[in-house]
Amino acid sequence: MNGTVPELNPEEERLLAIVLRSDGPVGARLAGRQLREAGLDISEATVSRIFKRLDDFGLTVPAGRKGRTLTEHGRRCAEALSARQRHEEEFARAFDIRTVEQLLDLLHARRGVERELAARAASRASDEDVARLEELLRSHERRLAADEDARQVGMDFHRVIARIAGSDLLGALANAVLNESLIPLEKVLDVITGGHDTVGRSVPEHVEIVAAIRRRDPAAAEEAMARHLTRLIDEVNDFARSDQVRIFDRLLMFTRQS
Repeated sequence: MNGTVPELNPEEERLLAIVLRSDGPVGARLAGRQLREAGLDISEATVSRIFKRLDDFGLTVPAGRKGRTLTEHGRRCAEALSARQRHEEEFARAFDIRTVEQLLDLLHARRGVERELAARAASRASDEDVARLEELLRSHERRLAADEDARQVGMDFHRVIARIAGSDLLGALANAVLNESLIPLEKVLDVITGGHDTVGRSVPEHVEIVAAIRRRDPAAAEEAMARHLTRLIDEVNDFARSDQVRIFDRLLMFTRQS
């Protein structure tokens, strides 16, 4: 058995976590009760079958009639899964944006990550990559001109740049700060920039970014992306200092429901 964590379903992961937390062997009856107390409708027989699968993975081993204990490989896997769950919960809390200050933190994080992505994209982009960005630009411009929802195509523009950059680490950070769950915040930004009559400024700013990538000019691409996101940061800062900030909670709630 190698040291990798096998692909487990949620029930298998939860059962493995129960054994990890236990001071001794865990039987199907005890594990089933704990799973049901946690809200999972599961029978003792099903728990026994899950234990058998964990045995087959080499993660648990029978301890006579007392239940199961973890193998050394199982303990390492259970600890890795527990650490992953903690990280996912921390990410979820961090990206549960509720205040203007948190929105500004997100935009600052985007600026730090995306300026690097734009620079890398300029050094790696193929002609096909540039053509894809230009296609997104035209779609963005058409949607704004027709007064249609352009948020998705705008986000796609930033995601494509992240893909072109070809960095696993920066790409993972981009996936976090450009996650689909943050679309409601794009609606909030539209309201804020709409109040300043600057919604349409994103298109010419994106044009500058693409022009730098087309020229394969990393420094210019980084600068253009930084200007784009700095403008959004400045607009949100202006909003935060205005009387309108009092409606932020209601605005966020409305956009999440729509």
